[in-house]
Amino acid sequence: MIPHHLFVGAETAPHLAFVLHGVLGAGHNFRSFAKRLNEARPDIRFALIDLRYHGRSLGAPAPHTLAACAADLDDLARHLGRSPSVVIGHSLGGKVALTYGRHVAEDPAHPDRATLAQVWALDSDPGPQEPSSEHEVLRVLGALRRHPGPFSSRAEATERLLGDGLSSGLSNWLVMSLDRSPGSDALTWRFDLDAIETLLTDYFSTDLWPFLEDWARGSPHQVPRFELLVAEHSDRWSGSMRERAAHLPSGGPVRVHELKAAGHWVHVDNPDGLLAIMTAHLPPVG
Repeated sequence: MIPHHLFVGAETAPHLAFVLHGVLGAGHNFRSFAKRLNEARPDIRFALIDLRYHGRSLGAPAPHTLAACAADLDDLARHLGRSPSVVIGHSLGGKVALTYGRHVAEDPAHPDRATLAQVWALDSDPGPQEPSSEHEVLRVLGALRRHPGPFSSRAEATERLLGDGLSSGLSNWLVMSLDRSPGSDALTWRFDLDAIETLLTDYFSTDLWPFLEDWARGSPHQVPRFELLVAEHSDRWSGSMRERAAHLPSGGPVRVHELKAAGHWVHVDNPDGLLAIMTAHLPPVG
């Protein structure tokens, strides 16, 4: 499937970056930050991608897995006629980015092998998780199940979500994913919750640590490089996972960065700090 996407940056830019959002988001969530990145690095054009069954990327065939999302990126690269030099993902998108990077790294014949220089996972734990019912994503999915719509207005949907205990910021963000029903003024969710929950099951069960730990023992010049960014106040990285990251060999092709003064929503909580880290470590011009 060719996922829906929009661009930030000049078509003539010599390098391409794929940018992947988190669960229940869409590519445009990163538009403001991508514009700032593009101002700092006009040699990179940023493709902001809607992952399958998010945003406008609807109708993809099963299975709905991280590997399928990575294959969608292959399809997009073929459609565009060019391969990405960088893949950047946040949360769910971060684990998709790591899966795509592993796919490229482990296949010497992959068409992106000569191009892909770097993979960024922004506050995305590479390991398996056993989330409790209080996990933010599961609470949100439960609220969406309980309030499927249709709604007469975004204000009505927001009121329902607030009454279910979601924060105002989260509720206002979610209602951006309401669409008018065909031939009606009623608003309904764009999400296919069954497909998204299937994708989340694979997200929570996938363990990418063995690959990363093996790759980290390679040459510092080995590509792609994997950049793991952990927010200082993240609720997605457990203490054991932080310790595991701290034991990765230094100087290798897997690096760990800590973003101060930020929780999980790194591009919202501390965009200046995130911009400084990324521009300092993006592949050099040329």
